[in-house]
Amino acid sequence: MSETPAKLQRLWFIGFAGHRAVPDPVAAKATIRRELDLIITTVKGEPVGIASAAAGADLLFLDACQEAGLRTVVVLPFSKERFAADFDDPAEWQHACRCMDAAWWLEVSPGGEDAPAAYHVTAREVLEISDRMLFLWNGQPARGLGGTGESVKEARDRGIASRVIDATTLQAVWDGPVPEPAMPALAFEEMPAASTVAELLEKLDARATENAPKSRRFAAGSMSLNHLAGLVQALVITFASVAAEAAALIKFILVAVAAWLPWVGGRLRWQEQWVRDRVRAELLRSLIASHDPGSPLRPPALELFGTEEAFLRTSAMHLVKSRKGWQAARDAYLSERIDGQIEYLQGKGDLAASRMAVFGKLFWIASWSAMLLGGVAVVMAFVKAPLPGWLAFSAAVMPGFAAWLLAMISVFEFKRRANLYHQLVDELKRLRPRVAAAQCASAVSHAMNQIERLLLNELWEWKGSRKK
Repeated sequence: MSETPAKLQRLWFIGFAGHRAVPDPVAAKATIRRELDLIITTVKGEPVGIASAAAGADLLFLDACQEAGLRTVVVLPFSKERFAADFDDPAEWQHACRCMDAAWWLEVSPGGEDAPAAYHVTAREVLEISDRMLFLWNGQPARGLGGTGESVKEARDRGIASRVIDATTLQAVWDGPVPEPAMPALAFEEMPAASTVAELLEKLDARATENAPKSRRFAAGSMSLNHLAGLVQALVITFASVAAEAAALIKFILVAVAAWLPWVGGRLRWQEQWVRDRVRAELLRSLIASHDPGSPLRPPALELFGTEEAFLRTSAMHLVKSRKGWQAARDAYLSERIDGQIEYLQGKGDLAASRMAVFGKLFWIASWSAMLLGGVAVVMAFVKAPLPGWLAFSAAVMPGFAAWLLAMISVFEFKRRANLYHQLVDELKRLRPRVAAAQCASAVSHAMNQIERLLLNELWEWKGSRKK
């Protein structure tokens, strides 16, 4: 299968668990291959086999995957050196090594446990990632942690569609929900074709930018037109000697248009396709920056964006071959991601603060002017002095101008955005030394995850409130 498909296909992870002792390996392998082919018909995309490469049935499954042309993922219970001690037959250990070498991705399950807890953790990892499960099981309850019976029960509890092969008769049945016939994954079908994940980001970014809604501008336009209506009415009455009825008609027309604008903006506000493009573009930006040296099976954004699990894992797996090692990844993350975000957010925060300062000063000028001019007009009316046209006009429009400025500050959230961006900059500067000081892959990955959660949190909150 192509490493870089024309259109990114969803990866479907088919997990496996089985017994170490297999009475008839040849027949068992043939059955596993047959059932694997059956499971493949229930998915639309690229199936990937995932297992632990333990002695016995796991190796038969990995062999069957390779024969079927499937790429594989191997999750070890502990380091390769320690894992070798669990093999009694040197030939079988060599078999396991060949399966590991052929894997698309190989990792050690987290936790650092020893047997049997390590096998239990590994089984949970496989279940956590798998979309389908295949078991070779004797039907007996597990005798301890990490047993096949334990995995069968948990897969059932999780609602994972599973095919269970009877280890004695080699007959298979569905356990749990029976999957529907394979249908295209809509989330992947609607994405643009791209030969690499980086190209996909570029195209999603461009499409999101092009289709970005203008609702905020419509809202600002509506408020501006409302205030303009009052200004025009005062202007034509004061300086153009137009009858009050005609001025009122002009104001009515402007207000009617202003009332229509928010409806148009509301209709254009949230297009679901645009929301998905924007979110996925930002998730890819994060993933490309932080996928190395962490596990592609657990990308940083997964904790916040569980609904994008398939998209994130699929994209992360396609980035595996672009890894350069944890030191190079750390240095690139410092210069490109952290420093780049600091510069970007600092600029956005400064711009928002600058606009807040301008609008804030104009608001106070307009407010005080409205009060002073209004006071002068009241005094002149009290003493029955003639009221100049400019004073009547200014006293009428200044309160509206002040209200418009306040509305613009609210609509564009200048103060909130300035504070948010500057807080993010301060936090990034605080966390940057942790990445720079990291001296191993796990430390780098932990620091990256912390920063990505910080950067993606606003996106998560925005996505959750987009329809409010």
